[in-house]
Amino acid sequence: GTNNAEIARLQQQADEVVEVMYANVKKVKEREDKLQVLDERAEQLQEAGKLFQKTSKQVAVQEASRNRKWKIILGVAVGLVILVVVVVIIITTSLKDQHLPPQSDAVPRLATTTAG
Repeated sequence: GTNNAEIARLQQQADEVVEVMYANVKKVKEREDKLQVLDERAEQLQEAGKLFQKTSKQVAVQEASRNRKWKIILGVAVGLVILVVVVVIIITTSLKDQHLPPQSDAVPRLATTTAG
């Protein structure tokens, strides 16, 4: 007897160890699968980050070009306004000079009347 009972007890312990080992192997496999999914997601995020960086650079270049274009347009518009104002001032000044009577050097005398 005791040998058979001891063998049965050892066999039961061995079976329990095997079950624990199978459970551990299953957990390791699940972790490996999860790590693989995380690795794939990390790669996708990295690719998305690269695409975002490339796109943001393109947008920045486009916006800089658009801003430059508007600055040029604004500068030309301000220049035209200044040119028009200067031309109007020159024309009105020259017209005033043409219509003014010539100034004489003589001092005007007041006419005096005598009451009488």
